[in-house]
Amino acid sequence: MCAKQTNFKLLTRNEEAIEDLTVDQVMTGSCWADCVFEHYKFMVNGSLDMEAVRSHYRTFHKQDPEYETEMLIAFERCHSKREEATAEFLSSNAVRAFSSSKYCKPKASIILSCVIQSFYHNCPSSRWSFTHECLETLAFAKKCKDVLTTM
Repeated sequence: MCAKQTNFKLLTRNEEAIEDLTVDQVMTGSCWADCVFEHYKFMVNGSLDMEAVRSHYRTFHKQDPEYETEMLIAFERCHSKREEATAEFLSSNAVRAFSSSKYCKPKASIILSCVIQSFYHNCPSSRWSFTHECLETLAFAKKCKDVLTTM
């Protein structure tokens, strides 16, 4: 729903690294994150509503308490880092050059990127696939801990 609404597209095979993303693609991603957060009513007056987040995960993921707990920890951690990460993201010369009213505010995308990164780094070992590709990806991601939080 949100991908269609915001024209958000996943990376192609030739765009596998963060460096391959254009600022335009990143900014379009911020509209997708806004849409997702709006759909789940996670944002109220431009701020993350942690009670809505907790309620969502407790309601829709009660059959998987491990996932619920890890996601709530990630949201709590990322919610507290949001202001600093937003300022860092907006200070980028490329972002300033492309920032305009046609793009969405980056708060939701910064929080969501941080949540994804945090969950990925703290994924319970019982959920991890120990294939060569997955282990290589995890090792790479751990070297680049903050890359997603400032996307």
